[in-house]
Amino acid sequence: MNAKAKGSRVEREIRKIFERKGFKVVRSAGSLGSADLHVEGIGYIQVKARKEMAIYNWLEGNDAVVIKADRQEPLIVIPLERFLSWK
Repeated sequence: MNAKAKGSRVEREIRKIFERKGFKVVRSAGSLGSADLHVEGIGYIQVKARKEMAIYNWLEGNDAVVIKADRQEPLIVIPLERFLSWK
């Protein structure tokens, strides 16, 4: 599967997850700038799909991971279903 098709498939998958939780979602086809989705009440979201990401190893056995690059703001990474359960 080529990268564009994979990205589109994953964007649709993530959109459906948000919609099942009652969010209104607009999937862009480039119309939202760098964002792939706009989730009402949350904001603009960029979706990335890769074969492997080290962050999964960091998350294993933990509820969340905070990451921070030099001179950048900290980010928190949590499983999507966990985040949505807080709604």
